[in-house]
Amino acid sequence: MKKVFVISNMYPSNEHPSFGIFVKNQVEALKNENMDVIVAANQDPRTGKKNTLLKYGKWAKEVLGKALKYKKDISVTHAHYVFPSGVFSLMMKKLFNIPYVVTAHGGDIERMAKKSAIIRNWTENILRESSHVIAVGPVLAEQIEKEYGIPREKILVCSMGVNRKQFKPGNKESARKQLQLDEDAFIYLFVGNVIRQKGVEELLIAFQQVKKASDRKIKLVIIGSQRDTNFVNSLKPLVDEDVLMVGPMKQQELATWYQASDVFVLPSHLEGFGLVALEAVATGIPVIASDVGGLTYLLGDGAGRLVEPENPNALADEMLKALTTPKEQYVNQEACERILHIHDADEITKRVIRLYESAVNGGSGL
Repeated sequence: MKKVFVISNMYPSNEHPSFGIFVKNQVEALKNENMDVIVAANQDPRTGKKNTLLKYGKWAKEVLGKALKYKKDISVTHAHYVFPSGVFSLMMKKLFNIPYVVTAHGGDIERMAKKSAIIRNWTENILRESSHVIAVGPVLAEQIEKEYGIPREKILVCSMGVNRKQFKPGNKESARKQLQLDEDAFIYLFVGNVIRQKGVEELLIAFQQVKKASDRKIKLVIIGSQRDTNFVNSLKPLVDEDVLMVGPMKQQELATWYQASDVFVLPSHLEGFGLVALEAVATGIPVIASDVGGLTYLLGDGAGRLVEPENPNALADEMLKALTTPKEQYVNQEACERILHIHDADEITKRVIRLYESAVNGGSGL
């Protein structure tokens, strides 16, 4: 195999280290397996009509420039997110007869494809023309099969995986000293974009309920991008001295925050997979998450506790249970180990490479 061309509308930069970090992690893993990978990606998370036009114009220029430069050397393209990234892979297939694999991450099917009939048609064409579709969770795979008529044998359920060399259990006391956190407090952690769909408002409401119901010293740490300033401002009445809001950070530092925390909470309204929940499991802390999408699949066998989405009362009840139950009784360690084995990044990298080889050879077999 010659070059693999990875195309993504999300990719991290020094300024935005968590923006699409899972794509970069996979690219680096592929390179570690001696794959020759080139990347064309959007690194600008800013929204707004003007910003969107400018950043996508710049990205399109980069994609097309590399496509023309390396067209004879590219064996396969890999689009992350069906739309818009898959548009470029589809174009390269039509123009240069280069096969492609596309990864659906959830938001592209759940939200983007529902924005207009035009985007839905693009989504359907991209999925249909691909050699293989990777769905990050089984619920998403079923949705792609049913809503777009994609044959099940063409879809591989495969998460982005977790790097267990980086996300691993650590010493809580030393982690807290390093981060200058209260050594005596019980700390709940959330990682993700601070947007309504991630359930941050319900989390804050639930946290205040837990505070009222318990005599213990408890804290809530929220790590993630706060680009949606209107939503962030609406949360201010719920944020007090026991809530710490931190911006995005590099993964090495993020792993330390997991290690310093007692419980991870992800109350999303929808979630294609929930990679941050997997990272929390890998660092050995209990996980509470919404019973939706990929989280149901990931945690439903006992690797975490699931609650009804958009229900702060149910979330508060579960957060209280986690506060008052010894960890060894609260967590099913065998289920955690099964999940970590299935979603080990090294194993997933090998699966993705086999998929590339299949695409190059005509798309036969997963």
